[in-house]
Formats: sequence, C-alpha cells, structure tokens
Amino acid sequence: MLDDHDIASLLPERRPIALISSRDPVFGHLNVAENIAFPLRVRGNTAQEINATLAKVLALVGLDALSNDDASQLTPEQVLRVKLGRVLAYAPSVVIMDNIMEGLDLRAAAKTRQLISRLHRALGLTLIYAARNREDALWLGGRIAVFDGQTLLQCADAATLLERPSDPRGAALFGEANLLTGRVLRIDDDIARIHLACGGVVEAMADAALTEDALCTICIRPDRMTPLLGAPLAGDDEPPPLLATIQSILHTGEHIRFRLRLADGAEIEMRRPSLQSMRGMTQGTALQLAWQASQAVAFPMKDDL
Repeated sequence: MLDDHDIASLLPERRPIALISSRDPVFGHLNVAENIAFPLRVRGNTAQEINATLAKVLALVGLDALSNDDASQLTPEQVLRVKLGRVLAYAPSVVIMDNIMEGLDLRAAAKTRQLISRLHRALGLTLIYAARNREDALWLGGRIAVFDGQTLLQCADAATLLERPSDPRGAALFGEANLLTGRVLRIDDDIARIHLACGGVVEAMADAALTEDALCTICIRPDRMTPLLGAPLAGDDEPPPLLATIQSILHTGEHIRFRLRLADGAEIEMRRPSLQSMRGMTQGTALQLAWQASQAVAFPMKDDL
C-alpha cells in the first residue's frame, strides 16, 4: 500500500518508487544535466518542462556549475549527487537508498549526509535508508528498523532502541550492548536482582516476560558501566561484586575503549569519556563494575543467543 493505494499489481517501472544504490549506472557518455534529465525524457516531458525541472534540481544537489561536465569525470561524491538529482527529477513518492555511502571517504560521506538531511526536511521526502551500521542509521532520525538477517527485531526511534530494546539481539546489534547471563534472584517493582554466571550480583530493568528463578540475559551498553578502583570487597551481608580485569585499552579520540575479562573468561567492552582521568587504569588492572538498574535490561534467556 502506498498513499492508501494498492500498488502490487503495477509493473515496477509504474510504481512511484525510486532506488538509489552503488550499483546504479551513471552514463559516462552523457553530461550531468543529461543524466539527471534522462527519466524525464523517457517519460516524454516537453523541453520546457525538462529545462524548468533541471534548473531546480541542479541547484538542490549543488551541481549547477557542473551541468555540462561529462559524468565520467566526476568524483564519487559528485556521481552520488547526480544519482540523487535524477531521482528528484523523477519525483517519486518514496525514495529507497541502499548503502549509498559505499566508496565515499569520511569527508564526502559527511557532506552527503548533510545534503540528504536538508533535502529531506525541505522537500518532505519519504526515505527508506538501508544502512550497514548504526551511525548511518542515526543521522536521518525517524523510525529505525533493526534486522538480524531477514528477521525484524524492533522498529522504533533511536532513543527507544538504545534505552529500552525489546530483544537482546537488537540491543547487541544496535546498542552494541554486552550480553551477560545469570539467574534471577527476585523481582521488585520491575527491577530484577540477578546473580551472574561469571560471579557478582547486579540489578537491571526486568522484561515483562521475566520471572523469578529464571535464567536470563542482561544487556548493558559499554558506556553505561562505571569502574570502581580500589573499592573494598563485599562483606558477609553484601552481595558479591562484578569483578573484571583490563585486557586492552584503545583511545579513539571521542572515548576510551577498555576490553575487560570477567572471572569466567568472557570478555566485554567498557567505554569511558576521553576527558576522564586514566589514573590507575592500565592493562592488567583489576576493578569492580557497577551500573544503575535503569541502565540495563534483563530478558528471559533464549536458546538462539
């Protein structure tokens, strides 16, 4: 259904849907303007209609000065702009973008994202963007559908996907969450108290299907964990802490990534802001891990995880 009309019976070329992908051809023997005007000529538009549309589209995609250049001389970023201009000239109801950043360097990809975001807001485009990573999915906003192969795990806004995932696989794929296993000790006011298989007792928000004394999977994002250095071990009346040892440290500029090994040999990742003090945080350092219950989610354990 598209705009309340069933389009299943329409031939693909008759459906008001356009696809942009890295596989789409740009005709090297035509210049920029001729490439963009191609679907209009196929439609049989008049020369006056084509010229009016071209002037508008070339300005929208920033190719005014290159309208007479051969497409074979363009950079990868300019080639993508030609493809985008050709779609805008076609004026479809839905634009599907399939991994369009492939082949672009970081600077060109950032500029292209900004361009598409401006066009999306200015023209009210309906976009479906197929992304291979979270960053590409986040920049357009709106609803994000997370797939594992051909299985739809969750469809929601970015905040919901990150803070309240509905499935451990979605939490790991989109939120890059660590997955820890354990057994539920008790559940009070939607907060589960869990004894981890690797040792330690922690708390997390309980999924609606979680029950006491059940095996579970805890999802905790790397940036939501707090390291405690030099903290005393728990006493007889206190729950045992979650202990880990730093295996490696990587500075990425925006944050610091720690690879941690737990008591059972499993490895997880922790991230801390790069401005925080690194005193005492070296390879081989033992530490305790803690987090607020609201920062983690516990699900009933599934066999396919």
